[in-house]
Amino acid sequence: MTKHSLPNAASTIDCFKMIFPEADPQALAAYSEMMLPLFEFEVPDSGGMTPFSSESEIYCLPDVTVSRARATASRFTRTVRTIARSATDDILVVCYTSGHFTYRIGDKTRRVEQGELAFFDLSQEIVIEAPSVENISLAIQRRKLERAIPLLDSAHGLVVRPGALSRILIGIMEHTMEMGPAIQSPHASPIAEAMILLVKSCLETISHSKVTPDIQGSTVSLASVKAAIERRLTDPDLGVQALLEEFGMTRSTLYRAFEPLGGVTAYITERRLRHAFRRMTDPSEKNLRVSNMAFELGFAHASTFTRSFKALFGLTPKDVRTLAVRPAGKDIPFPVSPEAIPYIHPLVPRHIES
Repeated sequence: MTKHSLPNAASTIDCFKMIFPEADPQALAAYSEMMLPLFEFEVPDSGGMTPFSSESEIYCLPDVTVSRARATASRFTRTVRTIARSATDDILVVCYTSGHFTYRIGDKTRRVEQGELAFFDLSQEIVIEAPSVENISLAIQRRKLERAIPLLDSAHGLVVRPGALSRILIGIMEHTMEMGPAIQSPHASPIAEAMILLVKSCLETISHSKVTPDIQGSTVSLASVKAAIERRLTDPDLGVQALLEEFGMTRSTLYRAFEPLGGVTAYITERRLRHAFRRMTDPSEKNLRVSNMAFELGFAHASTFTRSFKALFGLTPKDVRTLAVRPAGKDIPFPVSPEAIPYIHPLVPRHIES
């Protein structure tokens, strides 16, 4: 029985199953095209001669998607171009239910074991590789987290060992997938909010770093200074002096705290540029004038902004705006290429509780 056969039934959430069978010679190419809005996909050397196959499911709740995937050896790469093209800056939470995976961010590589939660900021570059894939994951819209977690970028690459919060979060994800298309839309929001609240609690650990005590012996949280910078990115007066006045610390203390980050001014500039990148890839800001945004972010000239932007990302603002075009599949509420559509099938509810 489907939701359409009950005249007074509430609508249910959108759920889809994607099957790319080993016997299909086109499966690998189609899967690569399906993943392209989020990741560049390839089979790593660890895949050997094993034919590629994948099976996954996705469950779409408000502001959140829950998914489950099984696949042969896989490598997922998110580059600046991929980020610009996908127009997605969600926070991704990944848990392998079997096996392990390895991620690389810059020159940092880490292995993540079964049962651990790994957090990735999809507005940043990363490479994820696994000899085989069996995981569940959660993608949360950035706006649902950034007010509570001002330093959300710092969550990129965070790994949380199994504990009460992580196990309860995984349990809710598993129950959501178990019920799947039987979840009625009015129930979807509180389920999503419960998962978001648990993720916020897991991310509290990124707000505890401290700077060196100043000459008066007081201690200022580095997280607080960074949060103030995030709040004031569009404030033309934001700079060293403004931070000294706000926090009452000495200049030497502030400089020492930001020295590992390249200095205070360099840090502020990078945060402004990353803020600009996200705005330029946001579909809701397709009419944004880059020159106006540059002035808002404290750049005296649009040309200075463009040079700084290209130095950081390797692309000009114009390149990014050109790339930020997403294909859409008919009746599929997420970006997907036409080549992948034949492999995607809606899941229908087995029953709906009254």
